Amino acid sequence: MNNLKPTGVIDLGSHETKFYLGNNELSSVIADGAIAGVGSVILFLPNIVILFFGIALLETTGYMSRVAFLLDGFFHKFGLHGKSFIPLVTGFGCSVPAYMAARTLKNDRDRLLTLFIIGFMSCGARLPIYVLFVGAFFGTNNAGNMLFLIYISGAILGLFAAKILKIIVFKSEDEPFVMEMPKYRMPSFKLIWHTVSNQALMYLKKAGTFILVASILIWFASNYPKNKEYEQIIQSKIEQISNEDEIIALENELALYNLENSYLGKLGKVSEPFFAPLGFDWKMSVALETGLAAKEIVVSTLGILYGLGDTHTEDSKTLINKIKENIEPAAAISFIVFVMIYLPCLAASMVFTKEAGGWRYLVYLFLFTTTTAWILSFLAYNIAKTFY
Repeated sequence: MNNLKPTGVIDLGSHETKFYLGNNELSSVIADGAIAGVGSVILFLPNIVILFFGIALLETTGYMSRVAFLLDGFFHKFGLHGKSFIPLVTGFGCSVPAYMAARTLKNDRDRLLTLFIIGFMSCGARLPIYVLFVGAFFGTNNAGNMLFLIYISGAILGLFAAKILKIIVFKSEDEPFVMEMPKYRMPSFKLIWHTVSNQALMYLKKAGTFILVASILIWFASNYPKNKEYEQIIQSKIEQISNEDEIIALENELALYNLENSYLGKLGKVSEPFFAPLGFDWKMSVALETGLAAKEIVVSTLGILYGLGDTHTEDSKTLINKIKENIEPAAAISFIVFVMIYLPCLAASMVFTKEAGGWRYLVYLFLFTTTTAWILSFLAYNIAKTFY
């Protein structure tokens, strides 16, 4: 039986785990659910460390405070505080430490406003999705420019969203900018090491808690209910052939059938009418819904949904060609816009709930980001259709 592994772009420890535990449900949930899901998050650790190193370097040399001071006047035009700069910049790496960095804002309304727009800053986990779609529709020559446009567009949208929220929801008097200006100094290696290691451990803690739970939930939703009759038919076909390519094709066909008829696939088909005006089919809807757990697994989920298995990454030519064949350019642009705005991963959402002060704020965030993402994706889709 071919078990689905939509929770990771690589199969970390799958063969070894199944060697010891056998090819059963326990080995599948451990190898294909827990290990693959957590492993896909750990793969981003080097990039996250580099980002945190750069931010720590700016902070320890005294530049970060001065940048916040210089941007305070600009940020106030959008209803933000100068100190919002630090969590917003951190949000380009990972939303979890970005939400925690908002603690520096003492005014509750300023802090909540900053928390609500951090998600507009595209975190590192969204990069593979952008790379896949940019590579498929814009070519290698324009890829760098398009990625820059995506990131800067998210930041600009965040600023305008902050202005709207400031006028409608978070009405308050502007708080004067008060921040200690440290002296310029040589960076302390010890302090940088302490900062980077703490942030990296925080990121790994996220992988071992929220992502672990989310991976197991997605594994369950994508593996049940079982389709034993169809699996037996495919298995009998596999036993009758010896060509390895044909065997792989049949296994991918089974994986696609299982996912399409799983709870996750049914959820995608139920929600398809909601996404249809944006140009999304049920497969794109399922990919977006798995992204609520972790953005890292959207690409591997698309690989399974298009019958390629889950081993294809954003650089896979096969997956890129499959995306070109099945998704129109206008829908791809709409998909990028939606990914850029909608709710961050489960781990970040839990941290947001804690920092904001209650579950009701997470509901507000979900409604705000989903509504904004739908409206802007709808506009992007219809505008793009006039050009493609």
